[in-house]
Order: sequence, then C-alpha cells, then structure tokens
Amino acid sequence: MSSPFMTDYDSASIRSTFLNYAKVTITNGKGESEVLTLSKQDDFFPPFVYKTITMKGEENETYHLEVLYKNIRVTATASIPSLPEVVGVNCEAVSDTSMIINASVNDDVLNENYYYSHINVKHFDTRFHPTDNPLRSDRLFNGEYHTFQIKRSNQSDPLNIYNIDSERNILSDEFAISDTVLVKISLIDEEAYRVLNGIYIDHLSQSSPFSFVDQKTHTNIQGGIGR
Repeated sequence: MSSPFMTDYDSASIRSTFLNYAKVTITNGKGESEVLTLSKQDDFFPPFVYKTITMKGEENETYHLEVLYKNIRVTATASIPSLPEVVGVNCEAVSDTSMIINASVNDDVLNENYYYSHINVKHFDTRFHPTDNPLRSDRLFNGEYHTFQIKRSNQSDPLNIYNIDSERNILSDEFAISDTVLVKISLIDEEAYRVLNGIYIDHLSQSSPFSFVDQKTHTNIQGGIGR
C-alpha cells in the first residue's frame, strides 16, 4: 500500500490504507528468525505494531526484515550500532520558570557516528519520542568532546507537521524547571540517518516557498511503493 506522507486520516480511512495482516519475519546476523506478532498500541499512529516475543535487539547486530502480503514481498536491512559514550546531561535555568537541557558525548574517532535523541517528559508523555532537531552527524566533531541542546517536542507531533503544541507557556525548545525529563541518546546506522534526515529536510522544505527538493527521500526498503 502507498500513502502520501502528509495525508489526513480518520478512523474509517485508516483501515483501507494500512495493512495489519501481513506476515513479517525478522532474521539476525546469526541466522536466527522469528515471525513478528501484531499488537495494538494506541500511542502510535497507525496503532498497529509488529513485535518480537523472543528475539531482542543487540549491539553491533544486523537485522533483515521480510514482509509478505499475497504475492508482494518487501525487504529491508537495519543494524544496531554500539552505545554512545554519553558524558553527562545537564540543566541550565534560562528564567525563573524554564530551563534548557544539554547533553555531552565523547565521540569515537574510529567510526562515523550518527546520533539520535529522544525524550520522555513525565506527566506529559507516555513514551520516549524524538526531540526537536534529533539528528546529528559527527562530521563536524569527529573524535571530539561535543555538547548539544536537547530540544523539547510534542509526543504526538515531534516533526511539528500539524503545528501542535503541548499548550505550555514556555518556548518550544525549553522545559519547565519543574519538569522531570528522561533523556535517551542513541546511535543509529547511516541508512537510518539518511532516511530520517531526508524526511526532516522534506518537511522543512515544504514550509518554505523558496525551497525545492529535487531528489527522492532515501529509503532502505526494497520492493516498496512510493518515493
């Protein structure tokens, strides 16, 4: 099935657009396979999530996905890099009621690294979700100590596609001093970085009348439909 990225959905149209009865198999680099189990998870959209029961993600492991539906076969490959060396996460007050959060990492000089940041604000979020501007490549700080800001975003709309805000009286990049914020800094592989970065660039370009995206969004999917 194919659907434009910015399509609006309701409870009726979602059923005719998204498949929730395909066979999805994951295979790791050791040759171990598992057929994923479909579950309903309301804090995702669409609320259909395929999960493993026995297989767990491992560092420095590669995973192959195969999706079968009737006579259609779609495949993809992804990997989990090693954990980043996070030196610390610090808060800095910017007013009597708000703060910013900064994270620091020691970048590994031997590898080209791609960082991805998530947050979970207690009493506002139900799970981890991407921060605002969550991606960064180490091309400008390879092998160095580097500090960057962890920017607040809305769980249901981290890309700010629909201009949703959490109706909080603070700047979009800031947190309330009273907030309890869980921060997760992870590494993703180059393929994932190129896919996600392409989506973000595409969205930013749509908001500017002077921008034009003249290339397809990168994908790691073989046999799929769409750009």
